[in-house]
Amino acid sequence: MSVPALSNQASTRLLAKIWLVIVLAFIGHNIYLWSGHLQLDTDILAMLPQDERDPTVQNATRQLSDSASKRVVVLIGGQDWESASAAADAYAASLAQSKLPLTLRYTMGDESEWLSFFTPHRNQLLSATQRQQLANTSSDQLAQRAVAALYQPGIGMPRLGEWQDDPLNLLGAWLGERAAESKVRIKDGRLALRTSSAESTEENYALLTLEQSGSAFSIKAQQALIPVLDAAKAAAIKTQPKVQVLSVGVPLHAAAAASQAEREVHTIGIGSMIGIVLLTVFAFSAIRPRILVTISIAIGLLAAISVCTLLFGRLHLITLVFGASLVGVAENYGSNYFSSRQGRPAAERWAMLKTQAPVMWLAMLTTAIGYLLLALTPFPGLRQIAVFSATGLLAAFVTVMWWFPLFDKGEMNHTRLSLWIGSRRRLWPSVGRNRLTLIFSLIVAITLLWGGLSIKSNDDVRLLQSSPPALIAQQIKVSKLLDLPSPAQFYLIRGASIEAVLQQEEVLKAKLAPLIAKGSLSGYQAISDWAPSLAQQAENQALVARVVFGEQGVLAKASMALDESLTPALKSAAPLMIADWLAAPVSEPLRHQWLGRFENGYASVMLLRGVNKPEQLAELAAMAPSVAGVRWVDKVAEVSTVMGRYRVLMAWVIALSYLLVFAALSYRFGRQAWRALLPTLLASGLALALLALLGQPLQLFNILALLLILGMGVDYGIFLLENPDRHETRPFLSVTLAAASTLLAFGLLALSATPALHAFGLTMLLGIGLSWLLTPAFMPLTTSEK
Repeated sequence: MSVPALSNQASTRLLAKIWLVIVLAFIGHNIYLWSGHLQLDTDILAMLPQDERDPTVQNATRQLSDSASKRVVVLIGGQDWESASAAADAYAASLAQSKLPLTLRYTMGDESEWLSFFTPHRNQLLSATQRQQLANTSSDQLAQRAVAALYQPGIGMPRLGEWQDDPLNLLGAWLGERAAESKVRIKDGRLALRTSSAESTEENYALLTLEQSGSAFSIKAQQALIPVLDAAKAAAIKTQPKVQVLSVGVPLHAAAAASQAEREVHTIGIGSMIGIVLLTVFAFSAIRPRILVTISIAIGLLAAISVCTLLFGRLHLITLVFGASLVGVAENYGSNYFSSRQGRPAAERWAMLKTQAPVMWLAMLTTAIGYLLLALTPFPGLRQIAVFSATGLLAAFVTVMWWFPLFDKGEMNHTRLSLWIGSRRRLWPSVGRNRLTLIFSLIVAITLLWGGLSIKSNDDVRLLQSSPPALIAQQIKVSKLLDLPSPAQFYLIRGASIEAVLQQEEVLKAKLAPLIAKGSLSGYQAISDWAPSLAQQAENQALVARVVFGEQGVLAKASMALDESLTPALKSAAPLMIADWLAAPVSEPLRHQWLGRFENGYASVMLLRGVNKPEQLAELAAMAPSVAGVRWVDKVAEVSTVMGRYRVLMAWVIALSYLLVFAALSYRFGRQAWRALLPTLLASGLALALLALLGQPLQLFNILALLLILGMGVDYGIFLLENPDRHETRPFLSVTLAAASTLLAFGLLALSATPALHAFGLTMLLGIGLSWLLTPAFMPLTTSEK
């Protein structure tokens, strides 16, 4: 093991100056990053390994996510349409007064202009129902319907164009079927929604959608958006006090998560920091140790952030949250330094640090082993966490070794509290030396066995959801009112050409028809509904030409009944091309479902409505292989599966870490190495067993906590095994202060409302507490004690 030459004060001062220059560079870089240049990635898919992600599936998911991540949907409901529209006007006017770059979609132009896009293609656009009616109904019956519609123009769907151009009003009926897929209508030039009283106490809603220009996960964008929405809501209620304003969207959930995190930082974070500061002050009777330890941790975090952003370009939010655990790990180094320093004259600090250096380097090495193993995994997220943690630990450690001797010049006498804490070590029993060992072994064995049999894993990504109940309730209500399709489960359709994709969509829709007929699926949303394949358009046109405009067709027989000679002004037109449809305003609601050209082909997405039962997912998934180029995508299940694989992989990483740590300990302590490691292993096992007995499911964040427990718990063993004399107060003081600081820093996370942090904090609370409790009992007896 290479140990820096700490005996030479001049060398240490030179290294300290070099480290100061590097730290100043880290500080400058972080100021630049946090001034608006830091890119925080919140997409959990970015954590997945590249070779396990289908690029097309990833692109589809990202495109669907991007279409929704910046959008906020607002429904303003009133007792009547007048009050709802008036409140919506006030809401829109308030948004217009803000200086935020928001795109508001609320009013619409002339509806006939929007619908007339399809008029030239009227003979090529037929639904499955219309094709069946034309094929199975006699031309005489169809002609009677056409004549009846001529004399009753107010009945049925609005007609576009002259009667003789479309005597059966096929285009109007086709557009009616398309419109029926959405409950939103245009009223008084505004987007409107009307519901029956059985569905809602509010019968009339005005619909507004707005989009941010920046990222939905930008903290600055959230801080700017929420007050603007609150002001707009207040303006709407001021205009019509009885209206109901429902707002949903990813930016709102992101803002709620950021707000909750900020509250928890202020309460749990500040509370734990106050506890740690008070503990340090009373233990050392000085504020200097706390300041220096805090500086070392801060430098570790600054270094980790800088190195990660330079290597990866952006920092994932999970990395930042997990990396903050450096506070607990790096605390060990500072606590050990000042515990060893206590009661010694200032002039002895150089010699003391030289003596402590080997054991401190060993503690840092054993902790870094686990993180370095993470870097070897194929998961980008774990690699980033590994780099972040290893860099931060090294920076904090170097700060302790090179800076503390320079700034720690005052005297540090023993305090009453520190002597009392250190002296508690002699109260611990030694395992194997008394009858309590058998009882202890039985209790541990029963707990491990009972808890182990009770462990149940649950990697459902929905367990990570921590949005406020009120926001979730609004999301459910708006989704129900608008009958929105789920973006979490969909069909991905791929083909060698645009035509192949559209034809495969049409085959898939035909297979879904029985499910819709029996009510197990309420509907779907597909590109080919609005822009059919060229083959389907040609078939439709041929059918219309024969049944409607043929010699014995509907128009000819209707002309005989009316005793007039009627000729359509428009008989045929060029087919509707998807490029023209995508360029037109009519495609805006579905445009995000067309992925376009990708790799050697094209792709689209078909969304589904009414998917809310597990048995539906299995039935829909089983249908995908029956159509060429179709793949079923269930993002909830996929991400949950990946979380499970992370969990299993992390378990193997931890197991390998134990082996490598044991090898490093054996190099230093020989046959006594197991005494430093076994307590932490038992503590980790007992923590999982107790969590299982408490009914807590095993998930990824429990396993991530075990890696930290290994890093910190083994340090307790190293510090005590280096000086096992139970009458020596400094080692146990160091271990106790480190454990107490860790419990205050992370054990309090068990109170977090965020499920992932709650699981992480609860595991840390049990694991670190048990490691501290068990480690002294496994220390060997000194010669005087035998």
